[in-house]
Amino acid sequence: MTNNTLTLPPQSIEAEQSVIGGLLILGDDERCQRVLNNLKAESFYTHSHKMIYTTVKNLVKKQVPIDVLTVSEDLANVGLIEQVGGFAYLAEMAKNTPSIANIETYARIVREKAIERYTLNQLHKMTQMFYEDKTMPTNEKLDAVSAMFNQLNDFTKKGTKTGLKSLDDIFEDWTNKLEQRLDPNSDARGLLTGIESLDELLAPKGVVKGSLFVVGARPKMGKSALMTTMSVHCAVNQNRPVAIFSLEMPTDQVFERMITQQTGLNSDIFYMGPDSDSDYTLAFAAAHKMAQTGNLFIDDTPGVSLAHIVSECRRVKKLKGSIGMVFVDYLTLMKAEKADRNDLAYGIITKGLKNLAKELDCVVVLLTQLNRDLEKRTNKRPLPSDSRDTGQIEQDCDYWLGIYREGAYDENANQNITELILRLNRHGKSGTVFVEQRQGSMKNTDQAQAKMAFMRDEPVKQKRYASGF
Repeated sequence: MTNNTLTLPPQSIEAEQSVIGGLLILGDDERCQRVLNNLKAESFYTHSHKMIYTTVKNLVKKQVPIDVLTVSEDLANVGLIEQVGGFAYLAEMAKNTPSIANIETYARIVREKAIERYTLNQLHKMTQMFYEDKTMPTNEKLDAVSAMFNQLNDFTKKGTKTGLKSLDDIFEDWTNKLEQRLDPNSDARGLLTGIESLDELLAPKGVVKGSLFVVGARPKMGKSALMTTMSVHCAVNQNRPVAIFSLEMPTDQVFERMITQQTGLNSDIFYMGPDSDSDYTLAFAAAHKMAQTGNLFIDDTPGVSLAHIVSECRRVKKLKGSIGMVFVDYLTLMKAEKADRNDLAYGIITKGLKNLAKELDCVVVLLTQLNRDLEKRTNKRPLPSDSRDTGQIEQDCDYWLGIYREGAYDENANQNITELILRLNRHGKSGTVFVEQRQGSMKNTDQAQAKMAFMRDEPVKQKRYASGF
């Protein structure tokens, strides 16, 4: 008898009964609503308690009063009343609840026991993987263990876990997310880029979390400027942690770009000295503001691997509780796995980054260098197919945005006006918006005037760009 007790998973039948009994007595009390918001049916160990609790939640959604009679009738209507012990069992739980005032404490016990069971299950999977899976390399096993711990961390905070879910559970999660999205102060909405015209194009969803956002351009078009604009806006204005993996520029140069973007100062002052003390005051004030958020993390390790990025991002999420955006500058500078072709090797990376976005519920922004073959075309505006050695990128990304600056090809053209061409958007519409680049910074500009500037110069140029708008 003792051995059987010791082998039972962590659970508290009494706490589960007290939660249900308290709900049946208190009905629509505020304490019950807090329990229903924070405790999921899957946290109950006993299947009959899961069914009863699910019924209670469904009745609450329908705004039906909760008591022994209404719950038993609803269970009877779907043929489940006998499976849960009948009317008598419901009445017994309501009668024997020690103290309805402690219902939130009982709910906490139920949730803690669920966390313990889930933890043991994850540990068992880890152990089983190392003992039984002889084909998986050790480094992949360690990555899998790290992912499992991340899932465990999510479960302790949100009560959610991976794997198959019933539509009822999905519906419950969806309604909760929907309520959060409609709350203007919630962080459940998509993220913004910090460029007004681009955010208007992406509205109302914004950049949906769990997405891979690819930015493609030839050199000197403004990839890094867009990256620092988006990263600072996310970290400072939206108060979300941001991780930047800068394979091209060292950390101090990335930081200086951020400062000049925020202040409008010329970065030459960091090498030749400022024209006035007020310039340094302005620069240090902007630097201090960004640093004080504690949200910006930069890694300039050259040739990083996908495993390194995944590991560091998980560390940031563990440290900060969440992560908003991850930036990788840029794809073909990363260390790729061995493969028969480059496109297959980089395809492994893009798939991995997409999985990382889903796992951490963040946006991964991947910068990529485009083939120089596009410069042989009359219309040099970039396309997803121009991505160098990355044929898989169109399948993996949720957004594909190209950057084009006419001034790079025509010295008589406006050297500052830049096109941001959203070619692919799986969550909404695509289109082109204009920004102005000055001092390595991207700023919003008047859209109608910018378009007219491109179209009015000469008939030849009008013909050349007609297909681009």
